[in-house]
Amino acid sequence: MAPTTKDIDITNRLFVWHPMRRIAGTACICLLLAGCATQPRDNLITSEDDPQIRDVMSQAIELVATRYIDPIGREQIVVNALDGLTTIDPEIRIGMTPDELVLGYNGKTIKSLALPAANSEEQDTFLWTELTLKGVGIYRAYSSELRQANALTVQSALVSGSIRNLDRYSRYEGPNQAETARTRRDGYIGVGVRLIGGDGYPVVKKVHESSPAAKAGLNIGDQLISVNGINLYNKPAGYAADLLHGEEGTRVAIEINAANSKAITPIEIMRERVINRTVFAQFRNNVLIARIASFNSATAQSLGDEILKADLHPGGLRGVILDLRGNRGGLLQQGVEVADLFIAGGPIANTRSRVMAARHVFNADAEDLTRGAPLAVLIDGRTASSAELVAAALQDRNRAVLIGSTSFGKGSVQAINDLSNKGTLTFTWSRMTAPSGYTFDRIGLFPSICTTSDDIDPFEQVKSALAHREDMVSVMTKWRALDYQDELTRRNLRNVCPARQLADETDIDVAFELIKNLSSYKDLAQLPHHEIADTFASQ
Repeated sequence: MAPTTKDIDITNRLFVWHPMRRIAGTACICLLLAGCATQPRDNLITSEDDPQIRDVMSQAIELVATRYIDPIGREQIVVNALDGLTTIDPEIRIGMTPDELVLGYNGKTIKSLALPAANSEEQDTFLWTELTLKGVGIYRAYSSELRQANALTVQSALVSGSIRNLDRYSRYEGPNQAETARTRRDGYIGVGVRLIGGDGYPVVKKVHESSPAAKAGLNIGDQLISVNGINLYNKPAGYAADLLHGEEGTRVAIEINAANSKAITPIEIMRERVINRTVFAQFRNNVLIARIASFNSATAQSLGDEILKADLHPGGLRGVILDLRGNRGGLLQQGVEVADLFIAGGPIANTRSRVMAARHVFNADAEDLTRGAPLAVLIDGRTASSAELVAAALQDRNRAVLIGSTSFGKGSVQAINDLSNKGTLTFTWSRMTAPSGYTFDRIGLFPSICTTSDDIDPFEQVKSALAHREDMVSVMTKWRALDYQDELTRRNLRNVCPARQLADETDIDVAFELIKNLSSYKDLAQLPHHEIADTFASQ
């Protein structure tokens, strides 16, 4: 994590090259500054791209300074941002004294820039942004690589640098990457096909389930001849895809040459919002097995639909196996809504932060959509974030039995901030807590039935879990009381049921065994959980 302002020892440190390194004594500074006289230029070079860079950096500085989970000063954000330019030119160096930014290039100091006055209003973001732009202009005078870099490259270097030392979940995505991520979360307006290009006409590679294209009868291997009268021969797949996109509810006329056919078929399709499928369900012996790959804007609705469909089968719904193995998370609100499907009122989760807007208390509605059907949740070492929130809530509320291995341990929440260049700046701004108040950040979740041992019959797995029930209670009590920064205890507890990343049918077999034995299910689902205060300081 990047040092905050208070981590900079201004009383003992005369000069710091990034990363922070002490250079003691006045003589050292004299030697460094002596390099200024040998440099032929120290003029500031501006660019027509600077207004856009200014807008993006102003947003980044203000967002990180005011909304990151741990306080960080604007001066440190600017140092980190300018240090990010080393990805363009490794000869760039940046340092800081109590009063100045010290710019270095090729091992020599080239310029010192005064820091904004400490008594300025919140050390105005505008002043820090202008300081950043001035630094970029000075570095341009010395660096041909920086002069040749386009605006998006410079923006990426600066914004990525500003969050480089925060935590591993903070990231910057440029316009193209951000658009791809938005599509994964929220879908896009189109017909629901993926195309590949090459010689000749674009070819349908994938047809999204229940999409307008699927309803119109398009299939993998079909050639796309034209869109709205525009012939697509030798046109890139991306060009064709752009033509298919448009406003929701509008129609698009296409011509298709079906696979293994010489006939060209005209088709008119209405554009709709197409969202990637995240819920994959099957129904076996009146038990719904639902695998959730990730959490996007349609996940909770899709799972709810599958539960209602399952309940219509002869004999009804007798149990649910919720498979969260390999699920790295996604939208927090969707995780909350998935948990809400199974809980009749009461707490689901909290989020804690120094930022008021990031503090939330999530409670369930009064209805359990499954009417209390036995519920087993499968987790493994890749189960993380929103998926862990779901599993933690269901375990904490005695609503489900967790089966598998210790989960990943990502109990932090990231804010996704849109920037003026259509990119996104994502950083951590809160931590999640389970209903009983503990945080699973860095520790993960502990399953009631650990399946990391090989070659154990499902019946014996359940039997063993029941036999060691008291041991499990003891581990879970320590688990919830753990200070998540206690590294040794954390490792020891996680090793009780080591994280596993290979999903197989064993966990599902154990879940079936548990569900058909209701007394065993109730015994393991009703593990006592103590009300333990939150393990990190409320900010």
